[in-house]
Amino acid sequence: MSEPIRVAGLISGTSLDAIDVAVVEIASAEPGVLELTLLAAGEEPWPPSLRARIAGWVADPAAAVLLGDLAATDMEVGAALADALLAVLRGAGIDPVGLDLVASHGQTVHHRVDAGGTAIASLQIGQPAVIAERLGCTVVADFRPRDVAAGGQGAPLVALFDTLVFADPDRDVAVLNLGGIANVTVIPSGRPERAMAWDTGPANGILDAIARMNGLDRDAGGARAAAGTVDEAMLAELLDDPWFARRPPKSTGREQFGDAYAAALAGRVMAPDDRFATATALTARSVAHALRDHAVAWPSRVWVGGGGTANPSLMRALGDALREVTPAGASAPELLGVDAAGIPFGSKEAVAFAFLGHETLHGRPSSLVGATGARHPSVLGAIWPAGQGPRRYAIEEAGRDAPVRRIRIRGDAAHRTGVDGS
Repeated sequence: MSEPIRVAGLISGTSLDAIDVAVVEIASAEPGVLELTLLAAGEEPWPPSLRARIAGWVADPAAAVLLGDLAATDMEVGAALADALLAVLRGAGIDPVGLDLVASHGQTVHHRVDAGGTAIASLQIGQPAVIAERLGCTVVADFRPRDVAAGGQGAPLVALFDTLVFADPDRDVAVLNLGGIANVTVIPSGRPERAMAWDTGPANGILDAIARMNGLDRDAGGARAAAGTVDEAMLAELLDDPWFARRPPKSTGREQFGDAYAAALAGRVMAPDDRFATATALTARSVAHALRDHAVAWPSRVWVGGGGTANPSLMRALGDALREVTPAGASAPELLGVDAAGIPFGSKEAVAFAFLGHETLHGRPSSLVGATGARHPSVLGAIWPAGQGPRRYAIEEAGRDAPVRRIRIRGDAAHRTGVDGS
C-alpha cells in the first residue's frame, strides 16, 4: 500500500443550502484499487450576505453582473470555502498542516446548454488561489470546463466515482443524487464500462424556492408536501416538457429548473401545501421516468444520496413512482442510502470531488464519456500548487500508475442506515 494522502473535497450545490466538506485519506491498496477512509464530514452555512448576492444572480440567468462584482465575489467565495474547510477540520480535531490536497468544485453560477442540448459553458466561482493561500496546500479546481471543451456536458462528473464504488457483479444498480438538481448513474451488472449518467431534472432546488415563497427555509421533513395533494393535471403538463424526453447525455441547472420555474408552478397551484406536494411528485416521477425511458438496465437497487434523502415525503414518492413504472417481470428497486456504504448521505458529492482531485494530481482522466457525452475522457481541472516545502505536490507522470478499477470505502460503519421508500 502506498503512503496515503489526505484530501478535502468542497462543493456547494445549486440549492446554495450550505458548503459541503469531506476530508478523506486515500491510499493505493493494490494495483488498480484505492482505499478511501472518511476522516471528517460536515456542512457549513454560507455568510448570509454573500449567499443572498449569489442567489440573486443564479435566480435570474439573464441577470447583468458587473465584472468587478463578479471578480470580488469570486475571491469572497474562495475565502468562504476555505473558512468552511477550516471549521470542519477544527471540529474533527484535524490539524490543517496534515492536509495534502483540496479539491474544490466551487459554486456554479451559470451552466449554459443551447436549445439543441449542447453544453456551451459552465462557470463556477470560488477563487482556488485564496484556498491555496489560506490552507497552504495544493488545490485542484475548475473541473467542468475541460469536459465541455471536449464536447461534453460538463455534468454529471461524479459518475466514475459512483461506478468505482457501487458497481455490483451480481445486480444492475443506480446511484441517485437528490441535490438542487437530481442526477443518476446507472451501472449494468458485471459491465461497469457501460455505465451511463445524466441529470434527470429538478429536486431540492424548486422545493426550496417554493419554501422561500412561503417564508420558510425549506419543507422540513417534507411535512408540507405530506399535508398537500398533488395536482395531477398540472404534474402531467410539467412532465410533458420536451426536456424530460431528450435522451442522455444531458445536463441542466437553475437556468432550466430554478426560481422562475418554481414561481410558474406556484402560480398555477394555489394551495401552498399542494405546491409542495406537486413539486415533490415532479422530482420523484421525473427520476422514475428517466430510469424507465433512458437507463441501459433496470436497477434492482438504487443507492440514494444528497439532501433530498432526508425528506421522507420525497423518498416515499420516489418509492411509489418507481413501483409504478417497474417493467413487467422485474422487481421494484430497493432504495438504500449511501450511508450503508460508509458515506454520509449529505457528503457523497464532496467525497467524490476529493477523489476527482486525487486523480487530477495523478494525471489520470476521471470524466466518464457515458455520462457527459464528451469525445474522450479528460484529466479534469487545474492545479494551484502549494509552493515550496514538504507539502508541495506535482502532477504525477500520466500512466505511471495503473488505472483505478475499484474504490473501497473504509471506516466507521455506525452511519449505516437504510432509506424508507415504502
